[in-house]
Amino acid sequence: MGMAAAVPALATLATARAGRTQRRLAGLVSLAFGAVTLALLPFASRPMPPMPGFVSVYQSALTVVYGLTTYLFLTQYRRTHSASLLVLGTGSLYVTLAVLLQMLSFPNVLAQGRILGSGPDTTTWLWTFWHLGPPLFALPYAIMEGDGRDRTVPPSRVGPVGLLALAGTAATAALTAVAVTRYIHLLPKCVDGDDYWLLTTSGVGPAVVALTVLALAVLCWTTRLRSVLQLWLAVSLLLLLFDNMVTLPGAARGTVGWFAGRLEALIAGFILLGVYLREVDFLYARAEAAADERETRRAELQLARDNLALALEAAEMGDWELDLRTGASRRTPRHDAIFGYHEPVGRWDVGTFLQHVVPEDRAMARAALEGANGKERIDLHCRIKRAGDDVTRWIALRGKAYLDGAGGVRTIAGVVVDTTQQREAEERLNQAQKMEAIGQLTGGVAHDFNNLLTIIVGNLDMIVRKPDNPQRVERLAASAMTAAKRGAEVTEKLLSFSRRQVLRPETVNPNRLLKDFHALLRRAVGETVEVRLELDASLDPVRLDPGQFESAVLNLAVNARDAMPGGGTLTVRTCNAHLNASEVADRPDLRPGAYVLVAVTDIGHGMDAATMAHAFEPFFTTKDIGKGTGLGLSQVYGFVRQAGGHAQIKSDVGCGTSVEIYLPRSAEKVLESHPDSTLPLRRAASGEVVLVVEDEAAVLEMAVESLGELGYRTLTATRASEALERLGGPERIDILFSDVVMPGGMNGVQLTVEARRLRPGLRVLLTSGYTGTALDDHGVPADLPLLSKPYQRDELAKQLRIVLARG
Repeated sequence: MGMAAAVPALATLATARAGRTQRRLAGLVSLAFGAVTLALLPFASRPMPPMPGFVSVYQSALTVVYGLTTYLFLTQYRRTHSASLLVLGTGSLYVTLAVLLQMLSFPNVLAQGRILGSGPDTTTWLWTFWHLGPPLFALPYAIMEGDGRDRTVPPSRVGPVGLLALAGTAATAALTAVAVTRYIHLLPKCVDGDDYWLLTTSGVGPAVVALTVLALAVLCWTTRLRSVLQLWLAVSLLLLLFDNMVTLPGAARGTVGWFAGRLEALIAGFILLGVYLREVDFLYARAEAAADERETRRAELQLARDNLALALEAAEMGDWELDLRTGASRRTPRHDAIFGYHEPVGRWDVGTFLQHVVPEDRAMARAALEGANGKERIDLHCRIKRAGDDVTRWIALRGKAYLDGAGGVRTIAGVVVDTTQQREAEERLNQAQKMEAIGQLTGGVAHDFNNLLTIIVGNLDMIVRKPDNPQRVERLAASAMTAAKRGAEVTEKLLSFSRRQVLRPETVNPNRLLKDFHALLRRAVGETVEVRLELDASLDPVRLDPGQFESAVLNLAVNARDAMPGGGTLTVRTCNAHLNASEVADRPDLRPGAYVLVAVTDIGHGMDAATMAHAFEPFFTTKDIGKGTGLGLSQVYGFVRQAGGHAQIKSDVGCGTSVEIYLPRSAEKVLESHPDSTLPLRRAASGEVVLVVEDEAAVLEMAVESLGELGYRTLTATRASEALERLGGPERIDILFSDVVMPGGMNGVQLTVEARRLRPGLRVLLTSGYTGTALDDHGVPADLPLLSKPYQRDELAKQLRIVLARG
């Protein structure tokens, strides 16, 4: 609709600009008739030889000319709804009727004697009235066109307003006829026989001239004769002025002035008619050119359609169009073939299409089609059942909605293609990439764990062979413990990268975490690297696992330190960020909205494009063997994705690196943190009994021994069903300490629910190293305390203290 409104309407004489050629021609015509009029003035009173039939031919021609001009004006009014053109049309109609009445007043023209009136006074006054018509109607036209206002008649009122104006004009002409017949004695005497010198001396003739001059002046002043119609209307008025100037000095019928005036009046009427006829010829020529252009465009369009059909067929795409108002459709044979039809289908609509879509995808497909609004393109990928063989195929349907004048969807059109083979190829490629990634992951894990196990096994072997030296045993055990902790870190990073790690998110202010973490960061990067914090004081809160956030920042800081071997500056910056739809278009894991940005920037040697492309992959590293596992950035990536955010790298070789972390803003309030005070190791106070549920015998033995050292009495079970049997018995049980992932069809969370049904108020502590798959991605409820494996006795004691304190 907007484009249609911008296209200008077809120009007519009423709206077309008068060009230089038109103005020159109008000037030449005016000068020519002005010169002839001036040349004839000395001879205006000289009598001419009689011309039988001149009056009847002249009056008839004048009637026809003004009648045709009236028709053209009213036709233009009906098409353009212009009130100013209606004024000119009614004025031309009045002149036509006045000329016709004057012809009826001449003796022996249409009948013996006079049909209208009883003498030359009627004829002269009718001449006066028709000469008053053009200036009287040109004046309001000039005023209406000159003020620049829009004076179009509403479409619903064009007919009634036009009929009312015509009726009024006809009534005015009738009143004129009555005035010049019945009341002619009340009008000034303007003629004495054939002598109408009284027309001048009475002042009537000069008044007509003055009115014509006034109309011409107002028209020129208000409109500046911008359009073709205004220009030639001015010429017509000027010729009528010349008519008066040469007629009045003649002062009698049959004189040179009288004949010259009649010819100039006739030509004045012909001016507008001739210009309009020229417009008809021009429009006809333009219509011929438009028809030729349309034919050329039709041939080009047909060629484009043929080329499009060939291209669609080569791409195995089907073309379709649906008219939502009538239910009609247009489709290519390829379209119907994709849906399993060997012959074209008689009827096809949205309902027919949805019948082919598999039930699981039907709601999505219906929403895509019903949500079409003309602004966004339809892009639908779904499965269909082909007709005939009921084979399931994947299709991609792309299209666009087209709106009607009311803003509703009129039609939707587009293309459809069978993408089954493409999807199968993509799945095979993805499987190959997965196998390659698994191979790389397995090799990296094996390399790191073999190194760690070498330390652990070697040290334990030396302890077993020579256990009598306490200092040596302590040193070797400490070395083995360090290696074991490094192994736990590798496992933790793997879980974080795969987004399977159990997180304990809190609503926090990242600024507070970074300030508390600042001292540790400085120690981690060393004295040669300056750590700067640029923190936005108005930073929004986020919801994340504080420990994982600190670990991610630490990993980035260590990488930045290694990128600046000679020292430098490490900057950690925070600020609020709002990402709109265009900014997240290339980030499928992000949605538009409010985020918190945490950027870690160094001034090191930077990364090239190839390195950035692989930086987040597990075990990818540019460091030498033994200098790192390559899990640092992958751990950052996994943590950020698990927190619902996005991580990206900006770097240039030699210009440093900036890793930007976008975390979703939280609407919750920040929880005030209270640092834990140093508490003594919690031991059993009154012989509490712990039911230990663990399917791994060695882990079970270690847990029982640790609990024994802490003064707890223990009961054991290797699966959930055995634990429930003991819980159903009479034995005292204060705490259920259970692994999360266990065989037998029931995990630790489910065991907790059943245990509390048997013993309401039972205290529970869960432990696990991995929970994602076993719990169907539901995770451990936030109200259940969880101790991550591997754990030491002191960590177990701390968690038991928390559990017992809750009771």
